[in-house]
Amino acid sequence: MRKWLRHETPWGVQYSEFFITICTRPKGFNQLCWPERLVPISHTISEYHRRGRWFCSIALWMPDHIHLIVQPNEQERFSQLIGDFKRILGKIVGIRWHRGFFDHRIRCHESLEQKWNYIEQNPVRACLLPNSRKWPYQWKPDTQSFGTDA
Repeated sequence: MRKWLRHETPWGVQYSEFFITICTRPKGFNQLCWPERLVPISHTISEYHRRGRWFCSIALWMPDHIHLIVQPNEQERFSQLIGDFKRILGKIVGIRWHRGFFDHRIRCHESLEQKWNYIEQNPVRACLLPNSRKWPYQWKPDTQSFGTDA
């Protein structure tokens, strides 16, 4: 994973959405996709959304990483926001996280659509199931729940 490039959001760009990937360690070890972890992970994502720390349009977790598309609260430092998220889940369910995270600012609708499709198809590409709609380890705000078949 590449190191974070130290750049600020350009002047005039506000309320940007970001494609985020947060990895666990060691890579390849399933720490996230367990039935008993479904509710704590979903609840934490939902609480961040409900409290306005971020607006999350989709979250989907794989055995060793989480993908999200979020619009962070402009009052929060991004690194602090993700660090708190990792710390909370580390305490609640004992997840060991890789240091840092990957972020990509979404600059246009086409990019948002590509990232959304990439996230939804991740379980299919990993040969974990034939249809991403059946993947239980996901959260979307329109349902305020997880693992939907919608």
